[in-house]
Amino acid sequence: MDIPERSLDPEGIREAVSLLMARGELDLAGEMSDLARMIHPNNESIWAISALVAEVMQDWLKAHALLTRLRQLQGNNVTAETYRHHIRVLRCLGSDFIALSLVRTALNRYPSDASLQDELEALLTLLKTSSDSLV
Repeated sequence: MDIPERSLDPEGIREAVSLLMARGELDLAGEMSDLARMIHPNNESIWAISALVAEVMQDWLKAHALLTRLRQLQGNNVTAETYRHHIRVLRCLGSDFIALSLVRTALNRYPSDASLQDELEALLTLLKTSSDSLV
């Protein structure tokens, strides 16, 4: 593996994980991000890259857990990007009602975010269609 030798600081780890992902070495990227969370348990950047690896690997349950923790770490400063990723993961899990609740929370914080507005519209349409088919 010819990943540049870097320190174990969060930025170096994030770059190494990104490089592994770009090379398609997802299992190794996942292992590295798992280890990184042990070394830097409160670093938002490490949790974000870990969640991204889980998403790319389509490990929706792990991605959900990682994004939940990332949101806890971000506290009152949860980014629109974090919300968008978490909503998409919830939708992939089939948790549309939870995704709808989260998108509403996100829109309270970021009312002009077009992607969040699109998610709200898509979820409302999906849930309306689902409830109409039950009648």
